[in-house]
Amino acid sequence: MKETILSIPSPLGPPTDLLKFSWEGTLIKETVSIVGGIQGNHLNGIYLCSRLIRFLDAVEAEIEPDYILKGRIQVIPAVNLPAFQEGNRLWSFDDLDMDLAFPGNDQGEVAEQIAAAVYQHTKDSQFGIILNNADNHYEDAPHLVCMNPDNLTKDFARSLGPPNAREPENSPALRLCLYNQWTENRLPSVILSAGKPNHLDRALCETLFAGLVNSLLWTGVLVNKRKKAKKYPVRFNNRNNEKFVFAGAGGFFLLLVQPGSEIKKGQKIGEIVDMYSGTVIDSPLAQSDGYLVTLRDYPVVYQKEVLAVLLKKQKFSFWPF
Repeated sequence: MKETILSIPSPLGPPTDLLKFSWEGTLIKETVSIVGGIQGNHLNGIYLCSRLIRFLDAVEAEIEPDYILKGRIQVIPAVNLPAFQEGNRLWSFDDLDMDLAFPGNDQGEVAEQIAAAVYQHTKDSQFGIILNNADNHYEDAPHLVCMNPDNLTKDFARSLGPPNAREPENSPALRLCLYNQWTENRLPSVILSAGKPNHLDRALCETLFAGLVNSLLWTGVLVNKRKKAKKYPVRFNNRNNEKFVFAGAGGFFLLLVQPGSEIKKGQKIGEIVDMYSGTVIDSPLAQSDGYLVTLRDYPVVYQKEVLAVLLKKQKFSFWPF
């Protein structure tokens, strides 16, 4: 079912409708909410939602005969519609970071009204997934983010597929994020981050789509007659397990590795060359063995800027057998 949860007035013509799509079985009461496009240039997440909408419509129409809807699934594909329409991370009219506007205010500015509508329609769910990607100038390897996860949240994370989860420290700014509002409401939830802004990686999205379907099987809101949900091994990494690589000089950063690579201590991740002479003036090195979870994508760098984030190598906290 397609539902308008907020109609955003425009001084230039017809309003813009914030849409929610939902599918409902009759056997269990659990609801899973999936939200994309909190930033307007997070295109992988928005496309993933469209892929999921097409699949669940087919399940509901019995075109996917192996699948049965048992619970409730709801998808909000593009939260920050004004920014998405402009092709920007933030809406230029108010320049407000949508993910610092929750739980919102239904009598406030447009961004606050959008945040309030999204939060009110998702806060009573039993599980939640936010689809994300790296910030501007960076690219993320597929990974999960979960803050102070309990055992249920960790099991939920193991249904999605990425091999690593980051556990950020709480901060005052994070209190205004949708994810933090969910967790304060005791909603088991994760952020699934992969890719870079302003870019749609279809092959990557197909891999992530398979993980999303598996997570729906794990929660029980969706059933497959032929197979059960998988559990994947996941490393849970707190902030102490993250190692940052910084630029030793300013110039052009030329990559020698890719996000998702397993890196050895002392390995060169790239070269920084002088913008006038082309001379190599810095060769940033990994400070430990680890998994390259985030990598600088934009080549122009200043001294001391973050070039990469490594998750130190450790044993898996769970093996699925």
